[in-house]
Amino acid sequence: MRSSIFPAGSGRKFSTVGAAVLIGTSALFMTACNDKDTKAGPTSSAPASAQRTVGQGQPGANNGQSTVRTIGKTGWYEGFDITVDKATVVPDEFGGAKVLIDITYKNTTPDNKTISNNTYLQVDKEVDGGASFDSPAVPGKGSATGKVTTSVKTLHDAEHLLDTMTVIYGQASDNQTKIPLQASAQVEGVAPKTLNVTGKLVQDQTTIEITGGTIAPSYTSDERGKMDLSLHIKIIGGPGISAGGLNVFYDYFTVKTPDGQSLPADIRGPINELLNTNETIDNAKNYVVFVVPSPATGTYVVSYDAKKGEDTTPAFSFTIS
Repeated sequence: MRSSIFPAGSGRKFSTVGAAVLIGTSALFMTACNDKDTKAGPTSSAPASAQRTVGQGQPGANNGQSTVRTIGKTGWYEGFDITVDKATVVPDEFGGAKVLIDITYKNTTPDNKTISNNTYLQVDKEVDGGASFDSPAVPGKGSATGKVTTSVKTLHDAEHLLDTMTVIYGQASDNQTKIPLQASAQVEGVAPKTLNVTGKLVQDQTTIEITGGTIAPSYTSDERGKMDLSLHIKIIGGPGISAGGLNVFYDYFTVKTPDGQSLPADIRGPINELLNTNETIDNAKNYVVFVVPSPATGTYVVSYDAKKGEDTTPAFSFTIS
């Protein structure tokens, strides 16, 4: 059973520590009942809409009518754009109901991925321990659909029930994304930003070209308030590289942050390339990743040093606004 939340990476390999932080003050041991008061959230610029359709052979509450609410809200987590498309409440013959929440996952990375099992449905400020997430495998740069399902024992008002529900990704000690089903409530989360960054770092026979980047919240456990600064690099070898080639590793890179910290590149950008004479390596997955403090605005200075202080260390600066 899930625990509750609120409130609040040579041949080099790494493992991400799984989140184990409790998510709230009390887990929902039984499926949620629609009998609690709901407070209105902040105003949303893209409100959800509701429409009621007749269910097929569904006697019981609300005369067997199913309630369908279009949500159309998007949040962001682990490289996915996550859109909650709609929610459906289907009454049953015993006075309860089943809730289905349709979600589209758009993978913005080049890797095939499945979103982590760090997902929760909040109902009336508590985690619904009976909720089930069907999270699909999504190809790189592709999309797939999934569902959240849960049941309630007693259904008084389907619209009110939907107003109490929020789809949550991440725990309180992490950077979370919260997508409420209530029309007037806004998504809580930070959208990734594409950086128009270009630069060049030259040391001896190696040229590193920075060809772009992104800044996004870190979704590693216990890194609330930190962000991943990711810079895509192209690696170019000169004519004087010796036989056998030259290794280029992620940990040859360092960044100086706006507040003066000097931070090494992180293994979550596991660059490990063998560069040969007059060779260009332009791999879409080669990102140097730095874990920097939020909000990550200001001037950064990136340096590259394969010589470990034995030669001039090239540097290049850019600003995030």
